[in-house]
Amino acid sequence: MENKSGKFIVLEGIDGCGKSTHARLLTKWLASKGFSVLHTKEPSRGPIGLLLRQYLKLNAPPRVDALLFTADRAEHLEREIKPALNNGMVVVCERYVYSTIAYQAAQGLNLNWLKKLNSFVLKPDLVLFLDIRPDIAVKRTTTNEKFEELSFLKKVNANFKKLAKNEQFLTINAGRGKKVVQEEIRKKVLDWLTKESL
Repeated sequence: MENKSGKFIVLEGIDGCGKSTHARLLTKWLASKGFSVLHTKEPSRGPIGLLLRQYLKLNAPPRVDALLFTADRAEHLEREIKPALNNGMVVVCERYVYSTIAYQAAQGLNLNWLKKLNSFVLKPDLVLFLDIRPDIAVKRTTTNEKFEELSFLKKVNANFKKLAKNEQFLTINAGRGKKVVQEEIRKKVLDWLTKESL
């Protein structure tokens, strides 16, 4: 994949931070600027991803969650992400490997095991961390999945903050109005794309 010609952008953050909204708006804006864009997400729209969305309504063991998310990611990379990148597209993805690490580590799984399990993944070119207070985020959640509890989201958010620091994510304050947040995302992405093209 070293010769890929596209760009891989990932939006991360806890449930209710606005990933779906901002990924959709960013995709639309990039397309208006002339970029060929693929908007995708995890769990994916593939067979494993669809199974996972049903599975998340159950109280399954954390290790099973991690294995299913990772299997979906492997398929997602091969079927959608890598082909789009090889065709020169900008891929905008909601959630990626960092969600598995942040969420399943919060469920008590070993961090090193999670990282080794996902050692095959393609590293994104840019990760935007939508940082929001968990007490605000939990009020925005609507899917009734098992992860949408305040005490749990506090642990996940703490894990994301560590990842953001260690992996040098671009952190966005997502607790503000949608328009303000999207404007900052656009500015940071445009600045980054400009530097990448130099």
